[in-house]
Amino acid sequence: MPWNILVDKPNDQSSRWSSESNYPPQYLVLKLERPAIVQNITFGKYEKTHVCNLKKFKVFGGMNEENMTELLSSGLKNDYNKETFTLKHKIDEQMFPCRFIKIVPLLSWGPSFNFSIWYVELSGIDDPDVVQPCLNWYSKYREQEAIRLCLKHFRQHNYTEAFESLQKKTKIALEHPMLTDLHDKLVLKGDFDACEELIEKAVNDGLFNQYISQQEYKPRWSQIIPKSTKGDGEDNRPGMRGGHQMVIDVQTETVYLFGGWDGTQDLADFWAYSVKENQWTCISRDTEKEGLLAPNRSPTCLPDCP
Repeated sequence: MPWNILVDKPNDQSSRWSSESNYPPQYLVLKLERPAIVQNITFGKYEKTHVCNLKKFKVFGGMNEENMTELLSSGLKNDYNKETFTLKHKIDEQMFPCRFIKIVPLLSWGPSFNFSIWYVELSGIDDPDVVQPCLNWYSKYREQEAIRLCLKHFRQHNYTEAFESLQKKTKIALEHPMLTDLHDKLVLKGDFDACEELIEKAVNDGLFNQYISQQEYKPRWSQIIPKSTKGDGEDNRPGMRGGHQMVIDVQTETVYLFGGWDGTQDLADFWAYSVKENQWTCISRDTEKEGLLAPNRSPTCLPDCP
């Protein structure tokens, strides 16, 4: 269900919450009548673009004002349309409740202007039959995380007896068993060969797959120096140009290059580069004359096309 904070009057210049200055931290804390699963937040705006709109902001939530979790980091468009954002409301696929929501402005669209929030609407679940089990789970989760922090502190400071005693008493594991094994081999024993074997096993078991899938590809560029071939006196690789077109056939590992501009004229030559053989092959010196392609136009026919 939705909970409205402030009043939505997009045509009223004075209907807003405003900070005293443009220096953070300035924030707005909202207290709910009872704990709830807060799933979404909606920001209303003035009827026109405004320099005080929030270009950057963060939203935090928690059961008390002293301990809050970051739920959102985003910004508003400088227009007059409402914007709705999904808030973080799950930990380990389990929903957690909030009693307080804190909105922290970081930057306005006018850098020298203060921050304004025109209208806020929160939506989520406040049914006690749903929230109470989540509240019980969250309390237990926070207790376990506190114990893990203690275990981490004890191990970092080599309080071995305290570490083992607390872990035995609570039966709470600090981390994945493989990480514990890595700590033992790397920190306690300094066995680098065993560490490499452990990491290799983790790779083979697919433990890094999720992390790798979330990473952006980063190209590594190196100059291509093709092998020289005996020819008929003509260049055995394309000359310098710009505005050309290139595609790659990933199955055959072949890069195709067509046309471009060499500074004086449009080109219509067509080349293929074999990654495996590290060699260029000229398919056509002038596709326009041979009736295959026209300069700077889409191909109508290619050799061996299906």
